[in-house]
Amino acid sequence: MIRKFILPAVLMSALAAPAFASDTVQLNDENTTKIRAMLTEQGYEVAKIKLEDGMYEAYARKDGQRYEVYLDAAFNIVKTDLDD
Repeated sequence: MIRKFILPAVLMSALAAPAFASDTVQLNDENTTKIRAMLTEQGYEVAKIKLEDGMYEAYARKDGQRYEVYLDAAFNIVKTDLDD
């Protein structure tokens, strides 16, 4: 009886996975340009953008300080750390 429910559940979860593809971060020219423009508008000088732990991580300067700015898949700033 349990096997009747497990196999369909596994198949359903495998089929549903591609629906979340739009919520994943992808480092490409378009996204890099968006992030660079958004942070520049906020006064940052962006040096490098990379992926870390499923988020975008931008290395930037502002007011003489170095920062690591983390953004989610929707380009919302999640966290900003001083880069020592």
